[in-house]
Amino acid sequence: MYAASLDRAWGDFVRRFLLSALIIGSCGFWIPSKAAAEEHLIAVIMASSQPRYHAIHSVFVKNAGDFCAKDCRIYVQTPNADIMSLRNSVRKAIALGAELIVAYGPLATIAAQAEIPPVPILFVDVYDPVGLKIVSSETLTGRNMTGIRGDAPVQGLFKYFTDTVEVQKLGILYDIHSPEALLQKRTLEESSKRKGIAVFSVGVGDTHNYLAPLGTLPDDVDGVFIASSEHYEPQLDYVLGYTNARKIPVITQLAGAADSGAFMVLETSTLEQGEKLAEMAGQVLSGEDVNQIPMRKPHDISFVINLKVARDLAIKVPIQTLSVASRVVH
Repeated sequence: MYAASLDRAWGDFVRRFLLSALIIGSCGFWIPSKAAAEEHLIAVIMASSQPRYHAIHSVFVKNAGDFCAKDCRIYVQTPNADIMSLRNSVRKAIALGAELIVAYGPLATIAAQAEIPPVPILFVDVYDPVGLKIVSSETLTGRNMTGIRGDAPVQGLFKYFTDTVEVQKLGILYDIHSPEALLQKRTLEESSKRKGIAVFSVGVGDTHNYLAPLGTLPDDVDGVFIASSEHYEPQLDYVLGYTNARKIPVITQLAGAADSGAFMVLETSTLEQGEKLAEMAGQVLSGEDVNQIPMRKPHDISFVINLKVARDLAIKVPIQTLSVASRVVH
């Protein structure tokens, strides 16, 4: 009887010891180490099809050392440029415990806005965030969100073009899935109407085939505006090959398009975007309220003219227009 009591006592002791060890082990698993607790996780979301975003991101990473040194971890996701994939990336960023979400471009920004994450969001390279209802026109911030406007006014590009070419008919090629393209289209349609210019707007539904809609434009259009989109990159060379072969000048705000054969391009700087993004991220991670940091506007805007295309199309560029060009492609 004594031996049985001893066995029961020993069994109770072992059970209590194992239970205590399990509790201590569980607590040790869930409580982060001091090093992990001090690390800032920045979740970056960008559409994988955009080389421009990668260029901005390299500048951001280079400048991130100014505010977080070794205390930051930058986790990059490059999903497809569709809202569902981008929203899933936002959810993953939240689940991983990100302290800051950086959204590149309008689609990632709109996806982040829709998820209403509990952490601050910085957007970068977004066309007219006020027009897209991402930020308020009064405060220049959104709900737990601010960032850098990535565009120059399309009306300026349109003026340079109409000062150079006598335009009676303008074609607009736009991606129907792109919020920025729809905004640019509407702006140019209004500007053209005021100048008495007929507009032929053609929507691209299949972003893998820009040429089919382009072929429906009248043969005698005096120019084509290619609206901004996060899907345009694989198709740009085909489109410019088509238009230049038919002696149709192209204007656009797609960065780098002048080097590929567009006639006139108005674009913002990837260097400035990346530097301003790093500066704002430093403000947020140092404790500043993102709702008190107004959206930044670009200052480094380049107007690029491709004079080789102008010569091939027999377009004489006025000296007044050439004098305001930031760069000329010969």
